[in-house]
Amino acid sequence: MDPRIINEAREALLWTTWRLQLTIPSILATGEEFALRMTAFGPDGLPSSEFPREIVFEESPGIEGLPKSVRFLSGDGGHVILESLRAVGPQHAFVVARPEGCPSEVYSNPAWVLDDPPYRIFWGDLHVHTTYSNCSAWACKDPEFCYAYSRDATHLDFAAAADHLRGIASEEGRWARLQELIRIYDEPGSFVPFLGFESSHKTGFGGDNNAYYLDPEAPYFWPDRDDMRGTSPEVSLQQLWDFLDSTGRDYFTAPHHTGRSGKYRSFADPVYDPEREPVFEIFSMWGSSESRWNRFPLYAGNSDEPCYFQDALRAGCRYGVIASSDDHRTLPGGEGKARQALGFNNLATYVHHGLAGVRAQELTRESLWEALRARSCYATTQARVLLDVQIGDLSMGQEGSVAKSDPLRQRREVRVKALTTERRGTQVVLVRNGEEIEQKPWDAEAPEIVFDDDSPLDEVAIRDARFHPEPFVVYYVRLENQFNQTQWSSPIWLDLEP
Repeated sequence: MDPRIINEAREALLWTTWRLQLTIPSILATGEEFALRMTAFGPDGLPSSEFPREIVFEESPGIEGLPKSVRFLSGDGGHVILESLRAVGPQHAFVVARPEGCPSEVYSNPAWVLDDPPYRIFWGDLHVHTTYSNCSAWACKDPEFCYAYSRDATHLDFAAAADHLRGIASEEGRWARLQELIRIYDEPGSFVPFLGFESSHKTGFGGDNNAYYLDPEAPYFWPDRDDMRGTSPEVSLQQLWDFLDSTGRDYFTAPHHTGRSGKYRSFADPVYDPEREPVFEIFSMWGSSESRWNRFPLYAGNSDEPCYFQDALRAGCRYGVIASSDDHRTLPGGEGKARQALGFNNLATYVHHGLAGVRAQELTRESLWEALRARSCYATTQARVLLDVQIGDLSMGQEGSVAKSDPLRQRREVRVKALTTERRGTQVVLVRNGEEIEQKPWDAEAPEIVFDDDSPLDEVAIRDARFHPEPFVVYYVRLENQFNQTQWSSPIWLDLEP
């Protein structure tokens, strides 16, 4: 065979089996110094220092101080950190690199460069399974791997090993070790781990929920009964909340997979608490619970019941949104089917893992917690796309009253700002009251996309909803591109004054 053809085949195989991740902070102040973090993932999906080529940096908008090139060296574990780069803007920045011989560039995540940033955006995965879950034992890894991989390999800012209660309770000392790992890996300004667990409940009893604590000294939930050792205990979500209340610790819970056909949570049931459950996990590698029909059908099938995020909004629930991986391979922030560590590829999941983007003042436990409780967050399948949605003075996650004399009562603009390095085929979809009302193609040259809704609020308001009987209108935005990367904003609620 022609050696040229063989070499071309080898080159093609190289770029399908190796992956580079380049990460910079998502919000930067003009003139701020920052670091570029780089990880090379080998054919087994794990970091490797054996990446075979030099990486050359090309013209990178908004950034000064990049060297001409860099190599991964033996002993660096597949990680490189380039310090003392500087953000010069004027509005955005991202790194462009080309590994020697690679047919295409590799991009970092984008960053907004602002003179006076009102917040920062931090990225995390709050739903990771480890060996302590007692499931997928052939693929799961130790809880410490969860935090080390999140921090060092995929450059996450925060994470939670949220294992199944039945696994945590199966062996004495597991919860104590999870608490200890929170203390060990807590590095304010660099990485924040959260203490949590997954609590399973049968359909009619609340479905699947995760619980998170602010305080790592908190206890876990465990009624000592036989069905707790299964996947669908007849233990109500209210019982979980009562226990969490009794601890005296600050906590919140987050529902997930509410639309799964085998075990769903119906929002026709009288179970909801805005203080106890401020956020909703809208996507994971198992699919999306946004609506009955969406581009990410849930693993094991979708229910026909009113058990989706859009149903929750129509019922008056006020959730912010996050996405997580729900990964049973302990690879938070990584990829799914495309490359599997240890070669395992027999779980029916999506390629993308979910991430939560949290808008907070600083990378500390308290600041992230406050932002999540305030619904100052959004969800993404994996890409760290920057997103902001505003109606008047309200931003995503917020609610406000609209007086009869307010011009918003008759007409309102929904302003969407986003920044991504991949805009091809991107659509921006406006959802009002759980129904898509308009979509627009993303204009790469426009600073923002503006939707003009001239429907009077009094004519479109939801009234007499189960969990919020006063009239209101709720909006959120979804971005989606031709590669199935998707982002969901937390909603904005407009309450109609009489």
